[in-house]
Amino acid sequence: MKVLVTGGTGFLGANLVHHLVARGDEVRVLKRRRTPPDILAGLPVEFVEGDVTDPDSLLRACQGVEGVYHVAALVSYWRPRRAWQHRVNVEGTRNVVEAALANGVRRLVHTSSIAAIGFRADGQPADEDTQWNWGPHDIGYCTTKHLGEQAALEGNARGLEVVVVNPAVIFGPRDVHRNTGRLLTMVARHSVLVWPDGVITTCDVDDVCAGHVAAMERGRPGRRYILGGEHWRFPDLIHAVAELLGKKVRVLAAPEWLESLVAWSLYGMSRVTRREPALTPELVTVRRLVGTYSSARAVRELGYPQTPLRQTLEKTYRWYVGNGYLESRR
Repeated sequence: MKVLVTGGTGFLGANLVHHLVARGDEVRVLKRRRTPPDILAGLPVEFVEGDVTDPDSLLRACQGVEGVYHVAALVSYWRPRRAWQHRVNVEGTRNVVEAALANGVRRLVHTSSIAAIGFRADGQPADEDTQWNWGPHDIGYCTTKHLGEQAALEGNARGLEVVVVNPAVIFGPRDVHRNTGRLLTMVARHSVLVWPDGVITTCDVDDVCAGHVAAMERGRPGRRYILGGEHWRFPDLIHAVAELLGKKVRVLAAPEWLESLVAWSLYGMSRVTRREPALTPELVTVRRLVGTYSSARAVRELGYPQTPLRQTLEKTYRWYVGNGYLESRR
């Protein structure tokens, strides 16, 4: 199958390209001019320069492909990036849909997020039918992923088969920008971490890639699928990483008021430095409200795998060490 992947040089996108090549697909990758393709070095893929905010480049990129994996997105919880985030996550998705329709593409798998799904306050896992309720909290990332998903599904009513996948918090190799992988380096460098309590739904990047492929092959058009895994409390996750690294770490609970104070202080400094801080007020709100998510539909309909997180952390650690991002401590 000949496919186009947007966001193919990012963490999830690069892993997906590796999966697609391994299964024999003919892969084209949309790549921005200044983005190095090092993470895909040696793979037999075709690169097309362009950007999801450039409709003409998308028209060229979609020519002759049967399917599109739209993975590109801007993940940020920093208010100064909101305008650009809307251009990428919402308008960019609309551009991808239009280019796919213009070229007669059969199917689009849109990478959304659990941020586009509502949270539950009763402690039960949310699912694909949970109503989106992030609006009043004014979280830019959640809003743009919600609107971007709607833009993708509008294409389904116009003849493009659109399947939406909603990954949870992804761990795995090739995390060159140190998204979730930052946790490993933080634990490696510190013996004491101040961290808020809370719970997240984790998932394995290879499982998420398998979910994307299954969505392309047999997902129901117009349907969304949560791609998650195990639920972990933050302190337990940190201790699991410390055990993996062979070190001891002490986790101190951060009260909400303290985390908010630090976040607002960092935000104030970021307006001067013009660099996004590691902690923002929006991220504090997300951590406080986000709950767990069920992948039952994806397991049932897509055969979505469920790799234990400890196994995922182990292979992530091996990749980090093997590529010089982390020193071996075992």
